[in-house]
Amino acid sequence: MAETDDILASLQSSLRNTLATFGPESVQYKSTAKVMDEYIAHKTQSQLSTAVGKGKEKETQGPMFTLAHRPKTVGWRK
Repeated sequence: MAETDDILASLQSSLRNTLATFGPESVQYKSTAKVMDEYIAHKTQSQLSTAVGKGKEKETQGPMFTLAHRPKTVGWRK
């Protein structure tokens, strides 16, 4: 997750720099904005896929183990 945050921070910095340098109507700014949008869309899609996959695992996966209930017997001690 930290790597994702670093990449996103880098893309945001690049977007701010191209905006300040070339302006909002420039090819450079639009290209950088498109890369950032695609990155965010890709990350969102993969997070959704992972969440859906984990949800299915939880639905189909039973308990890890089952403990038998054994009532305490009265008077049993060593």
